[in-house]
Amino acid sequence: MSTTSSVIPRLSARQVLPAIAGIYVSQTVITALTTQALPSLLRGTGASLQIVGLTALLWIPWGLRFLWAPLVERWRLPAGRSERRSRSLILTGQWLIAAVLLSLGLLALAGHVALADYAVWMVAGLLLAALIAATTDVASDGFTVEQLSSQQRGWGNVAQVGGSYAGAMLGGGGFLLVAGWLGWPWALIAAGLAIIIMSVPMLLLQEPSRHRLPAGDVHRPRLLHALRRPEIRAGLLLMLLSSIGVRLTLSMFGPFLIDRGLSLEQLGWFFGSLSIGAGLTGAMAGGWLVRIVPGWRAVWIAVGIKACALAALAVASTSSALTLQMSLIGVVFAALGFVWVALYSALMGLASPLQSGVDFTLFQSADALLAVSGGIAGGWLSQHLGYHACFGLAAASAVLASLLVWRKAPGLDQVAQK
Repeated sequence: MSTTSSVIPRLSARQVLPAIAGIYVSQTVITALTTQALPSLLRGTGASLQIVGLTALLWIPWGLRFLWAPLVERWRLPAGRSERRSRSLILTGQWLIAAVLLSLGLLALAGHVALADYAVWMVAGLLLAALIAATTDVASDGFTVEQLSSQQRGWGNVAQVGGSYAGAMLGGGGFLLVAGWLGWPWALIAAGLAIIIMSVPMLLLQEPSRHRLPAGDVHRPRLLHALRRPEIRAGLLLMLLSSIGVRLTLSMFGPFLIDRGLSLEQLGWFFGSLSIGAGLTGAMAGGWLVRIVPGWRAVWIAVGIKACALAALAVASTSSALTLQMSLIGVVFAALGFVWVALYSALMGLASPLQSGVDFTLFQSADALLAVSGGIAGGWLSQHLGYHACFGLAAASAVLASLLVWRKAPGLDQVAQK
């Protein structure tokens, strides 16, 4: 069943796009802290790549949220009533995340502690923030799918992925820059304040009500409803194959460049400028691609481009100049933006309007569990076989994904159009 319906009340694009961007900036600040900033900080203090790879365990709340997603969705969409509660859930989550980051930073400043002595508290705080973000993301997913018509998905996903890259800039490169200039406690405080600012677009809108379901036809959101649908199972398989290359390599880019001689400040500039600029460019190109070649055919093209970028990086990672390696990482980030816009748009076409938060959360939870295993595997591969092996395996997985997406695309596109 498609999410598209002419009777679904929606906000205008002028209202919804800034809100979607603000949501995903906030969430990605936390994921960037765990996948980019924290691994780089730990590597800078001399931690092994295997220890760095274990930071992927902070993805666990994102991977397990599908277990409680139906409960969140039932509260967001109360049975037999017309109201939606996405806005209140999302705002509460954003403000709680900001409170956690501000508390971590202020307590570290008050105690004048070193990162090595504060690492346990920092990881615990980030785990709590990740749990909050993962829970409220169920409402975020439902809000995004409901408020974007099929014609708006391309640019809506640009706002989603672009917001994610902006969050990565703040939580990754921006965090490292502030940490290099003022210290990591001030970086935590700055991240918390940024999330408060990003909640303003959602605060300013009023979420429209939905139409009441006919009496006796009240749907109860549940996982089995999603898993029984063959298009959801096919979407899960293709999403995992399309993302495995990302998850093997994403937390290794920072350590790779540190091992090539970059300082934390230089790495912060890189993550905050070239890589994010490349990612935003890729996201914009993905929005254009989805409008020209809609559905899973766009995913096939995007994943193929990502495979080429990862293959080039694998070859260059052994002996090429640092500037070339940094440029290729920028190309990979552009390819990732390209893939995520196309992939999210295609997956939204498979979500049921009866429980869009649960269905889309199931896709993203599977991706998060992949991030846990992929991050740990990427650290092990890089430590024992070298970065080139990690990047090369990622490229090979992307080639396989492209072939399978090409084979499955026609059938899934027909389902999304129903």
